[in-house]
Amino acid sequence: MKYNESFLQGSIAKALVKFAIPLMLASFLQLLYTMTDLFVVGRFAETADVSAVSTSGDIVHAVTTMIIGFTTAVTILIGQFAGAKRPDSIGRVVGTSIIFFIGLAAVLTVSMLLLNEQMVGWLNTPPEAVQPAREYLRICSWGIVFITGYNVSGSIMRGMGNSKTPLLFVAVACVINIAADILLVAVFRMGAAGAAFATVFSQAGSFIFSLIYFRTKGLGFPFSVRNIRWEGEHAKSLLLIGIPLALQEFLVSISFVLITKVVNSLGLAASAASGIVVKVGSFFSRPTNAFSGAVSAMAAHNIGAGNRARAKKCMLIAAAICAVFAIIVNFFTMTEGAFFIRIFSSDPEVIEKGADFLMIQALDLIVISFVFTMNGYFNACGRSVFTMTHSLITTFCVRVPLAFWFGTFPEHTMRWLGAAAPITSIASVILCVFYIRYLDRHPEKILSVAI
Repeated sequence: MKYNESFLQGSIAKALVKFAIPLMLASFLQLLYTMTDLFVVGRFAETADVSAVSTSGDIVHAVTTMIIGFTTAVTILIGQFAGAKRPDSIGRVVGTSIIFFIGLAAVLTVSMLLLNEQMVGWLNTPPEAVQPAREYLRICSWGIVFITGYNVSGSIMRGMGNSKTPLLFVAVACVINIAADILLVAVFRMGAAGAAFATVFSQAGSFIFSLIYFRTKGLGFPFSVRNIRWEGEHAKSLLLIGIPLALQEFLVSISFVLITKVVNSLGLAASAASGIVVKVGSFFSRPTNAFSGAVSAMAAHNIGAGNRARAKKCMLIAAAICAVFAIIVNFFTMTEGAFFIRIFSSDPEVIEKGADFLMIQALDLIVISFVFTMNGYFNACGRSVFTMTHSLITTFCVRVPLAFWFGTFPEHTMRWLGAAAPITSIASVILCVFYIRYLDRHPEKILSVAI
């Protein structure tokens, strides 16, 4: 069995960067194929299709982030067992996870198909975009099983300290998505439906490729069909860490859906502009997400090995790296915000509203440099309940109320809506700092399944 020894000894910064770069590249590629949907639809379809992709895309994103919450738990459990050098336990965790995710994919698919009309209507989707939004959501619902499998495959490798193989899986998805977008949207003019089919085809292709890869190269730890069974101990650990993370990711995403509801009430141009800014903001937040994932994996290894001080240093170093990057990005978004909006739309009103929104919301990148890396540390410590708690408190007690209030402002409404994000993240930082101090005083609260 192969272990990532750089996680446990040597330069922390070097190990973090080395692990985070493939994660970052994978994240950029993943975002590239979602942004390709918006770009191709924006260039070869109607504004209503752009609104449909951004609106229903928020719902699909909310479901996907919930899946990712559970797969993050898989990464953490595998990481702790890898740090403790217990390969047999890794195989049993993966076997239990396979059964769990099959059931989860089935439940989500049925739920999304049954609630299609209600979800699109509840979002105040502009009338012109209702039909394409429903079609986009329906098609993506049938692809949930592939979205789930695709994310589970990557989480297993990241738990083993391998971030390069998931990059390969994402690259396959990206190539398929771009080719399918060009064919279905630009050539066959299928609009939002074409973008949805492209997304499903890409994730299905990547998942199938990952299965072939594992069959050929192996997983890096002992695993057979006999491991695919429900084991109560590992299931409990998966749910204990995964449920808070999944709820956090899902409910925070729902908060963005609520904000989309506010934005959609401002008209078609505001709806399209918001969708574009969300994609641009996601692009710039990818490095922070990557380092957060690196902190989770690396800190989990060290906690499994009993080295908690090194685990905390991972968080501090990652936060510093991310903050420097965020400050640089803010300089460009403040001075050239309209440029990023023009990439996706030539509508003057969309460009104006989008640049207004992006200019302020980009400030959030600086603050989340600390929030995300601290969350990565808490998750590795098995304290995902706190990660969920502080995220939900600040989101639903600060961000959502501010968005609804700012949405009533008669002037610079989009700019005010953008300000809700950094204000919320500042509140999260304050809560996280207090909790880190609490864990420092009570190290026995740090949970490890491998000790």
